[in-house]
Amino acid sequence: MEDDKTRIFHRHAQPESPSVSSHASEVDSEIGIEDDDKTRVSRRRAQPTNPSASSHVSEASPEVDMQEEKTRAFHRHTRPANPSVSLHASEVGPGGLINNRFRLEYMLGQGGMGVVYAARDLRKEELGDSDSRIAIKLLSKNVQHLPNALRMLQQECAKAQELAHPNVVTVYDFDRDGDVVYMTMELLAGQSLGEYMADRGVPVSGQDASADISERLAIISDIVQGLAYAHKRGIVHFDLKPGNVFITDDGTTKILDFGIARAVLTSGNKTASGAPGLFDDMIALTPPYASLEMLRGMPPDPRDDIYALAIISYQLLAGKHPFGELSATDVLRQNLKPERIPGLTDRQWKGLLGGLALKREDRSLSAEAFLEALLPKKLDRRYWLAVGTALTAVAVSLFFWLQPPQIVAPSLFENPPPMAELAEADRTRVEQLLEVAEVHMMVGRLISPAGANALDVYNQVLSIHPYNRRAIQGLKTVVDGLAQAAESALSDGERRRAEALIDSGLKIYPQHKKLLNLKQQFNEEKP
Repeated sequence: MEDDKTRIFHRHAQPESPSVSSHASEVDSEIGIEDDDKTRVSRRRAQPTNPSASSHVSEASPEVDMQEEKTRAFHRHTRPANPSVSLHASEVGPGGLINNRFRLEYMLGQGGMGVVYAARDLRKEELGDSDSRIAIKLLSKNVQHLPNALRMLQQECAKAQELAHPNVVTVYDFDRDGDVVYMTMELLAGQSLGEYMADRGVPVSGQDASADISERLAIISDIVQGLAYAHKRGIVHFDLKPGNVFITDDGTTKILDFGIARAVLTSGNKTASGAPGLFDDMIALTPPYASLEMLRGMPPDPRDDIYALAIISYQLLAGKHPFGELSATDVLRQNLKPERIPGLTDRQWKGLLGGLALKREDRSLSAEAFLEALLPKKLDRRYWLAVGTALTAVAVSLFFWLQPPQIVAPSLFENPPPMAELAEADRTRVEQLLEVAEVHMMVGRLISPAGANALDVYNQVLSIHPYNRRAIQGLKTVVDGLAQAAESALSDGERRRAEALIDSGLKIYPQHKKLLNLKQQFNEEKP
């Protein structure tokens, strides 16, 4: 079973069966009770420097004192004013009310970390906000009794709130009501990546093969964008797996549950705050996706996520786990090698193997580097495009050489000025973004979903490298696509959709001739 124990089911409509699993994908085996072949809980105890100290770190540490003070402040701040009316965990269930604000509707799932419900935010409804649906995760009683459990969830929420990115689930708040500790987050509609892979299976062959592979590469690209954003902020997910990746109904892929993520410095094994990690006592791992270093208890590193990313990528492109669900420890002991995926070029296969490397030092250096190696290179098309561009440049030069000189103001589409030189790092980043934009184009993500479409990526390229010719050409292609879609909508009588497409295209390219003609046609045909 690929990841059935950690599957996530998010539906805006109430599920018919309460077996729907967790929105936050905390669907692991009960912590401290039993292990299973998919998710184990490893415990590591650090010896205190002071034998009399009750904590796993020295009482003399100012960082720990500060953290403990923050935790005490959290308890003081969230303690109910009237203890006689505080909420008990046994009272929580569908229809229950949390903090006189969140009305629980139905359970999305439960696991070792707690229970997740779909809920309504009554305060938002009082203010007239129609979008009041949220997901709320209630920390289980067993976890609350573990050392540092509340601080663990508090850190989870704080770090997740820093990750404001379209490919990372949005976390709203962390609070408590009596002895119920909870976290609120956005409610998603769609399916987990585990469900997607179970439904789709092996990539199709034949006529639809290209579209199917492009769709899977777009999912990988979304995961990379979310991971790269977190890694640049010193945050490692540390439990990336299909159950922690969600594909929404609009096609956006989001990474869920940074619940055991660790903020790390690039040069050490401390958290970003400088204090020892809060997860030294309890670290949950999913062996088929955990790196060798994670299984050996080494400090977290972004390349741990890259190993899991490569496993997921292999599963998407081949329809199976590269090592038959075995842990990295077993793979090393048995000296296993993944079966090559048909259809990948030598460069792509080498890039995938770079992510699957068992030793951290041999692994891809970053999520972006992994994606760049995995995405297909269209060298032939670019070669002929370069040749065509060169011939066009010669013809244009001859034309202007025979014409009287004119002063023409530069513009993005009509007369862009020469491109500036880029530093090596910026040039690499631009190349990566252009590859991502091409994937979005292949799967039809022209201007949506927000944050994961070709238009946004091309604009990001232009912010780094103004007047980049490939980005400008990409924008023209996007606008051409919008014009074609608008024309079809008009012919089908879908006037509202046609108008939206025309307006969107003209915002990008105000002088686009076909869109201007369609706009005129639209106005003339007004009923």
